[in-house]
Amino acid sequence: MTELREMTELLVIMGVSGCGKSTIASQLCELTGWTMIEGDSLHPAVNRQKMATGEPLTNDDRMPWLDAIAGLVNECSDDPVVLACSSLDETIRNRLTKGVERPCRWIFLEVPEEVLKLRMEGRKGHFMPSSLLQSQLAALDPPVDAIKIDGTCSPMAVCEAILAALDERIE
Repeated sequence: MTELREMTELLVIMGVSGCGKSTIASQLCELTGWTMIEGDSLHPAVNRQKMATGEPLTNDDRMPWLDAIAGLVNECSDDPVVLACSSLDETIRNRLTKGVERPCRWIFLEVPEEVLKLRMEGRKGHFMPSSLLQSQLAALDPPVDAIKIDGTCSPMAVCEAILAALDERIE
C-alpha cells in the first residue's frame, strides 16, 4: 500500500450511468484520503437540461465539460485524484488525457444492463433519466487497458478490488 500512497495518477472510475461511479469514487477516497472529483457536478447547465429532457449529449456537448474537469484536476496537488466520469469512448478519453497534466488510469465498472436499469429507476432527483441508458450503452467502448471491476459487488468489495488491482499493476 505504500506504493499506492505515492501514486500521482488520475484514477478515472468510468462506466455508464447507474454503474456506481460516484459511490465507488467517494468510498475509495474515504478509504485512502485521496481527492475526489465528481464529473457530473461540472456539467454546464445546458448539458444537464439536455439530459434531463431525455436528449443524449454529443461529444461536442461534452468538450467544454471535459476541459473543466481537466482544469480542476490540474489544480489538485500531486496526490492521486479519483474522478467519477463516464468516459464512454476514446474521443472523450483522449480529450481528457490531453488536458490533464498527469497519467490516467481507467477503472471500468462492469454492470449488467438489467441492474443498471433498476439502479437508475431507483434514483431520486438525478438529472439522468433511465431512458438514456441505451444511448450510453451504445456509446460505451471501454479502453483495452482498463482495470475491469464487477460493479455489482458491495461498494467496499469494489474498492478493495480496485486497490488490489492497482497494487498488482505497480509491482
